[in-house]
Amino acid sequence: MNLEEYINYLEEKNISGILSDQEILNQTTRPEPELVESDGEDDSIELPQVTHKEALDAIHLVELYLMQQDLSDEVRVEHDSALLKLSGLMRKFRNASFKQLNIETFFNPTV
Repeated sequence: MNLEEYINYLEEKNISGILSDQEILNQTTRPEPELVESDGEDDSIELPQVTHKEALDAIHLVELYLMQQDLSDEVRVEHDSALLKLSGLMRKFRNASFKQLNIETFFNPTV
């Protein structure tokens, strides 16, 4: 292959073009999943990241489910108490994530 054939390669695909607004939005809001190289030894399944809002919504969904069940008052109070504690814990986690770290703590978390 000479230099002229190399520069004007016939099988080259021209992919330059202008993306529409919708194509740009689709690429930024739903990015393609990155391929993770596997070394063959680790067969564990990676858990999806759950947000604070999703956790609180799940607790609320369980509360609604339990309201629909025919439970005795003692059991209902026990479940309500457990869900209230769990909901409070999730709110503490959420509020802790809102706190601003000072620069020293950010770079040296043991301080």
